[in-house]
Amino acid sequence: MSGHLRRDRRAVSPVVGVALMLALVVVLAAVLGGLLLGLEPPADPTPQYSYSTAFHADGDGNTNDRPYALLTLEGGEIEVGENFYIVDADGNEVRWDAVWTTSGPLTAGDYAHIDGFGSDAALNPACEGETYRFVHRPGDGESAVLAEIAITRPAVGPAAVHC
Repeated sequence: MSGHLRRDRRAVSPVVGVALMLALVVVLAAVLGGLLLGLEPPADPTPQYSYSTAFHADGDGNTNDRPYALLTLEGGEIEVGENFYIVDADGNEVRWDAVWTTSGPLTAGDYAHIDGFGSDAALNPACEGETYRFVHRPGDGESAVLAEIAITRPAVGPAAVHC
C-alpha cells in the first residue's frame, strides 16, 4: 500500500511542472507580442482648465477708450512656453507673453488683455466680427486651440472711432 501512495505523489510533480511551463510560455508570449506590436504606454492626460471671455465694447478703463477683449483663466493651470500665441481672424499673431498679465505658468485669475494696440499691435483691433484664438503649436505642424474669443457686438461710445 505504501508503494501505491508513492506513485501518486510522483504523478503530481510532472503535472505541476507542465502547468508552470505553460504559464511561463503564455507570459513570455504576451510580453514579446506587446513589444513586437509596438504597444505604447497611455498618453498624458489632457490638461483640465476653464476660462471666461469678456468684450468691453465701450473701452472703459483702456488707453484712449479703445474696445478690448479679456481672456481669463478661471481654473486649472497651463504651463506656457515659447510655442503659445494669440492669433486673430487674419492669422496675425503675437506670443502669449505680450498680452498675459503673468510671465510664469498661467493660473486661475490670470488674464490676457487684447485690443490690437501697443504690445499686441500686430493683431487686428478688437472690433465686431474679430475672433482671437489662444493657440499652442508644439511643433511638426501640430496646433491646438485652447480658447477662443468671438466679438459679436459693435464698439460703442468713444470706442467706436477705433473700429
